[in-house]
Parts: sequence; structure tokens; C-alpha cells
Amino acid sequence: MSLRYSFELFPPRTPASASRVDAAVDAFIALDPEFVSVTFGAGGSTTRHSLGVLQRLIDGGANPMAHLTCTGLSVAETSQLVRQFLDAGITRFLALRGDPPREDSPMPPTSLQTASQLVQLIQRVESEREPYAETRLPGLRAASLSDRRRTVDVAVAAFPNGHPGAGVHRRDIDALLAKQAAGATMAITQLFFDPYDYARFVELARARGVTIPIVPGVAIPTSHRRLVRSAELAGEGLPQVLADRLARAAPEDAVRIGVDAAVALISALAEHDPPSVHLYTFNDHRPAIDVLEGVGALPIATSISTGAP
Repeated sequence: MSLRYSFELFPPRTPASASRVDAAVDAFIALDPEFVSVTFGAGGSTTRHSLGVLQRLIDGGANPMAHLTCTGLSVAETSQLVRQFLDAGITRFLALRGDPPREDSPMPPTSLQTASQLVQLIQRVESEREPYAETRLPGLRAASLSDRRRTVDVAVAAFPNGHPGAGVHRRDIDALLAKQAAGATMAITQLFFDPYDYARFVELARARGVTIPIVPGVAIPTSHRRLVRSAELAGEGLPQVLADRLARAAPEDAVRIGVDAAVALISALAEHDPPSVHLYTFNDHRPAIDVLEGVGALPIATSISTGAP
């Protein structure tokens, strides 16, 4: 299978989890992914840890993507954070509205309200930061041309079965169009369990005017608890047959069942020509490698180095 792949990580919260993230970073760098995205805590709660993981990816030659949300930060604070990521060499972002804060943690009065506003802010901060690059002209002393720098790449979220608040008129498609108009360069879907959900969503989005690539996001449900939690977070119905199999399985068998489910989903998705596939890894690199091996996308050198059969 010739599809390209990307991976999602979340920053470590404890020293014990840091070693797991480090192992995942090393493994994913070796796979030469399209990019590796790193999540971001509400209100910048994991900024330092996120930057550490992103920097490791840069140092290893991978393409990092930083998650950003509107939640809990003022416009000025969000602008400062975007500049901080840009100064670190990060030019790929996933712009998300984020979950609304709890009642005891109200949004700052000057915070952004939508992901499309965040997309615009990222683009503006980059253009204000260093809008032009000088190119020396051969043969002419002290002569140069000023060219506008390459803009950042900003991905946004998409919802194959509709955002929980989108209603029957699929206002999530309107929101995706607004993000595209604001400068989004790609959409990554929330997880889903039926390949035809993705196919139908792409058809609907294209009919409504969405032209940016729509990348399917695929989770690897290696336990019953993980499947249930993932479905709850995505607002998706639980695939009952898979859930029953995972509930009855021993831990090692559950991992194999989850890998097989992800392989089957990706194989079915390939018939609908996705631009690439984004894997939600839960910081567990071994099942992700097994999935790539299952779909025939694992480099031979990587199979040897990771001990894959």
C-alpha cells in the first residue's frame, strides 16, 4: 500500500511516561512519517512538555505538528505561544477550538472563539514575524530579491458523522468551509469505525465546496477501555462487535484484535483514495508499527530494527 502515514503523540506528564514517549519518538522518526503531531493541554498547561517532544522530533529530522486550541488563553497569549512555536522551527499546526472550560474556569474575555479565528491568527503571526526572505542575485554586488516566505501549514479538525453540536443541517461542514477560507491547508478527521462514514463525509464536503485534503484519523483500540473512551471523546457510537471481542480478550490478545481492526479499516479506506492516514497512537508505538506492517507500509529496514516478524 503506497499511502503515507502520520502519527499523534501527547506530551508526558510524569517521568515514567516520558520514557514511553521518547521510545515512540525514536520509533516514529525511523518510519519517515508525513508528520508527527503533538497534543497541547488546555490553557497551555503542557506547553513546556509539548515543546520538548516537538524539539526532539525536529532534532531527529521528522516533521512535527503542534496542536493549538482556543481554550483558556487570551488572543495576546495565543499569539505569543504561536510565535514561541515558530521560533522553535515549527511551521505545522493543528488548529482546534478545544473543549469549553468548566464553569469555574471561564474563558478570558479576549480569547478566540472558533478554530477559523485561530487559523487566521497563526497565519497573521507568521506573516508579521518574518514576511520576506532575501535571495542573493548572482553577479550583482549587494543585490537581492525579496520573496514572501512560505506560509505555515495549518490543519483543522473534521467530523465524519458530524460534530455533536452541528445538528441535522451539518453546520460542521460550514465550519470546515470557514476554516478553509481562513487559510487551513488540510483537515484531519476525528476517529470513526466505518470506512463508508469517511467516504460519505468526503463526498458531502466536496459537494459543499471543501477542496483541501481530508485525512482520515484512525485509532488503534488495543483494549476495551481505550475503545470506549475514544468513542466517547469523539461522540461516536460504540462498534459493539469489536467492543465485545475486546471485553472478552486477554491483554495481549486485545492488542492483536485492535491492530487487526485498524488494518481492516485502513485497507477498506484505501478504496476511497485518502491523501494519507493519521494514526492516533496513545503514545504506544508498537501497535502502530504492527498496523503499518499489516497494511504493507513498513520499511524493510524498520522491520529489522524494531524486531517486527
